Amino acid sequence: MKYFTQVSLTTYIAAILVYALWATITFAEPDKGWIGSIVYLPHGPRVLFYCFFGYRALPALFLAETTGPALVYGEQYPDYWAIANIGSLLCVVLAVEIVKWSRVTTFNYSILNKINFANYKFLILVIIISALFNSIFTNLIVSAFNSDMQITVMVVFRFFIGDIAGAAVFLTYLIIMFQLLRKRKIYKVNDN
Repeated sequence: MKYFTQVSLTTYIAAILVYALWATITFAEPDKGWIGSIVYLPHGPRVLFYCFFGYRALPALFLAETTGPALVYGEQYPDYWAIANIGSLLCVVLAVEIVKWSRVTTFNYSILNKINFANYKFLILVIIISALFNSIFTNLIVSAFNSDMQITVMVVFRFFIGDIAGAAVFLTYLIIMFQLLRKRKIYKVNDN
């Protein structure tokens, strides 16, 4: 139980910080909120924390995505966005299960290891597959509740590219940060 609480708290804090950074930049100019879908930073923590912590991270990720708007700009999403957030999280769960089932790669990567493609193949595949599912299913969920929203191929493509770009930016930041910490020997790493 203690481990579950630590994972949840750490996941929530990290995810809400990423969400706050993304929302602050995205909604800096009124009526330009769609720009945030081009590089959707919260997709990075969504994928990474689920891959590392599994089901224990889901409640914290859901909480971060539903409380994020209230913390950043003082208002909450409409109720149907909570359903869309659940759909987004389920897209990641489904992507992880598909990659595990396909046995394309093994689940033995780590951000702390030296960078090579073999370490990150699983994560890259999950990012791409979950971004595809998320861009389709989340837009369908939102459009089912909001008749003003029109789903087009460009909207789905923008969300697909935005999820991949956001996860890539988040992952690149973490890789650089951990490599710098490793070189400065701030934390102990066993290379074997």
